[in-house]
Amino acid sequence: MAKTMGVLLLALLLLVTAALAGCQPDRNDSTAGAVIEGEGILVGQIDSQSVEIEINGQLKAFSLGTGVSAAGISDGSRVVFSYTETEERPLLLSLTAAVMEETGTVTNGEGIYTGQIDSHSVEIEVDGQARAFAIGEGVLVENIDSGSRVTFTYREEEYRPLLLSIEVVEAPVGGGEAEIVGEGIYVGQIDAQSVEIEINRAFVYGGEVSVDGIEDGSLVAFTFVESGARAVLDSIKAVDEPVEGNVAHGTFIGQIDGQSVEITYFQAFALGEGVSVEGINDGSAVFYTYRAEQQRPVLTSLTAK
Repeated sequence: MAKTMGVLLLALLLLVTAALAGCQPDRNDSTAGAVIEGEGILVGQIDSQSVEIEINGQLKAFSLGTGVSAAGISDGSRVVFSYTETEERPLLLSLTAAVMEETGTVTNGEGIYTGQIDSHSVEIEVDGQARAFAIGEGVLVENIDSGSRVTFTYREEEYRPLLLSIEVVEAPVGGGEAEIVGEGIYVGQIDAQSVEIEINRAFVYGGEVSVDGIEDGSLVAFTFVESGARAVLDSIKAVDEPVEGNVAHGTFIGQIDGQSVEITYFQAFALGEGVSVEGINDGSAVFYTYRAEQQRPVLTSLTAK
């Protein structure tokens, strides 16, 4: 009887021990979040421990996980990566350059080189429309003056067209330092000394400017400053009707990428010395150069396309 009780007590002890063990956390369980796969464009390193990647036009910062490095991957390269969310910022678990399949059709283009958007992309105005292009491997743009007329080749890609080559056809007057080149639709004369041109233009964000909540096609009131060949937004908001004040009004076309937007608007220009509108019909597509002035920009040349 004593032996039987001993066996029962031993069995009970083993059951209790097993139950308690089942209540203990498994030390092999990962405390990290789910692993997420992604693709994007490597913007570059923020510091030795983090990088920035552009995903569908939005910039996102990642911490580099153990053994993960951006060494050997050029800024502007398409990358594939995996990461997990953490309290501070997403943690990269892997990062590699994507293998590009060159299956797209190569297209020839011509336009006005506006300038670099960032270290891996440029903007070219084509038929009055601003377009962003990723810079292809081996393509050099550092010595191209903003406002130059260029010919180029590109291939359509998933995120944005990839610039394969670019050549300057005509440099801007004065090397692009004082004059800005543009193209648009000549609306007509305002008076003997000024004209109006309809312009479709790209604007980069300045300061804390945001377009969140502004729908494509909305009427917007905005202010901007000229910065070289680029226009930098100081403010922008959607409005139901034109508002008073020293602001411009236009139609919000949409975002080009995470750093710039496209707006169509009407701009008044003063006619500079020697500039004539003779022979240019209202509604004609035009090329022009101008100088930014405090009151209104001054045209230094105006020709029909």
